[in-house]
Amino acid sequence: MANQINEKDLENVSGGWQYANGSFVNYGNYIIYTVAPGDVLSGIAQRFGVNYMQIAQWNNIKNPDLISIGQKLTIYPAVIR
Repeated sequence: MANQINEKDLENVSGGWQYANGSFVNYGNYIIYTVAPGDVLSGIAQRFGVNYMQIAQWNNIKNPDLISIGQKLTIYPAVIR
């Protein structure tokens, strides 16, 4: 599949993975990210090369400062656009 995301691509986009410790499952055009302890939405956004407000919008999050451990987030990483 041409749109598959790999770890090297993600590292190149993010420049670092601070505050994004959770795991993700790659579905080609999007990923499902599982929030881990210590994660913040801005760090997750940085990891995948998107804006934290985009993640909030995609997941109907009213307050971007409130995410929960184990919460599943749908993300459309910039590396596949």
